[in-house]
Amino acid sequence: MVVLPRRGAPPLVLAGVAALLLTACTSGAEPEAAAPTGPDGCTVSAGTAAGAQLALDEAQGGSTVCVTADLLDADLRLERSGTEDAPIRLLGDGATVRSLTVEDEEHVVVEGFVVVDGDGIVLSGRSLVVRGNEVRGAELDGISCERPCADVTVEGNTVEGTDGSGILVEGERITVEGNTVSGSVRRESGDADGIRFFGTGIRILGNTVQDIKDDGYADPPHTDCFQTYDNSRPPTVGALIAGNVCRNVDHQCLIATAEEAGTAGEVGRSRDIEFTGNVCDVEGSQAVLVQWIPGVVVRGNTLTGPALDRGAIFLDGSTGAEFSDNEVPAGLVPYQLDEESEDGFSTDEPG
Repeated sequence: MVVLPRRGAPPLVLAGVAALLLTACTSGAEPEAAAPTGPDGCTVSAGTAAGAQLALDEAQGGSTVCVTADLLDADLRLERSGTEDAPIRLLGDGATVRSLTVEDEEHVVVEGFVVVDGDGIVLSGRSLVVRGNEVRGAELDGISCERPCADVTVEGNTVEGTDGSGILVEGERITVEGNTVSGSVRRESGDADGIRFFGTGIRILGNTVQDIKDDGYADPPHTDCFQTYDNSRPPTVGALIAGNVCRNVDHQCLIATAEEAGTAGEVGRSRDIEFTGNVCDVEGSQAVLVQWIPGVVVRGNTLTGPALDRGAIFLDGSTGAEFSDNEVPAGLVPYQLDEESEDGFSTDEPG
């Protein structure tokens, strides 16, 4: 209860009461709007799920929404865009939430969250950045951007134990760099992989994918580090996969197939993948499998594993391929290709 002053109270008393009334009316309100403060320049700080969602609902270009407490049951959704000069930033600074969704928006940054046991970080839109987050136990792919996405960066995140792929991207000009993915599992998804990619101009650089196993399943998944295919997906054209590490994964380091195009007699719809400078230590029969995709370059990689029969294999019209400067164990067949893939093939291996 606020006690009003008697009539004729001095001006200082009245000013103090006015301040008290303002505090009484606004205490507990979320979000707390303020001028930019602190190293991250928060314009809005929120310590409850309702406050955080309200801040996202009202965000505008230039807003920096800081979540300041663990919100273990919060499924936060942003449906507003920033601009090129004034993006919307959503900052966690280690705060835990169940999931984060950015739906069909532009110029948004998501950074510093711990996302546990929900849908992961689910994105669609353009000019998005997802940086420095940790995703654990997601019921969907850990970090996904599709339907489609363009000009997106996924960097410096850690993804562990998610259902399906640790990271899945689909669209144009997407960079996936410096992330660590481990322990993907198959619960409701169709498979368990490290990073899946679809579209044009995808760059997968300097990531570590590890410890994805097919033990303990009645019907084991086909665990791979990097995978693309065109069944119900757009073709993959002009991808670069470079400087990554793949280890303790039960099948391929790279599996790139285009069965839908091959069945339709349209081999070449997916094409031109460069796989260079990667370190692969896997459990499959080959480290690299290419099928129905021309123009794949496999260069400067280290390809090892206890069950390898060959370093790489090219099948079903995967013409114009290159296999050069790769390290494979002594006595191992470096590569194989079928007759349909011989045209334009080049290698530095002895004939």
